[in-house]
Amino acid sequence: MACVAILEFRIRADRLGEAGSLFDRMLETTRSYPGVERLDWLVDRDDPTAWTLYEEWSSWETEQAYREFRAGEGAVPELAGVLAGPPRLVRLENRTS
Repeated sequence: MACVAILEFRIRADRLGEAGSLFDRMLETTRSYPGVERLDWLVDRDDPTAWTLYEEWSSWETEQAYREFRAGEGAVPELAGVLAGPPRLVRLENRTS
């Protein structure tokens, strides 16, 4: 069973450049986190302020451990300054594999 998490972000238009640099740094850490099998950073081609992270995890336990890491010692406080609102997290399971 695939463990997929999708995070949708709305970036402030006046902070796009800063957000890009921040995401580069942030995702470097994410990609090296235990349990990450795939991580894609997607930007809506018609709306450059709509960003999506597509994540595949080895298990829901590793995904949850990562969320707890980001909420604690791995927090990125400057992220709040580039977001136009809170991100949306969706967790999906592939039931056909």
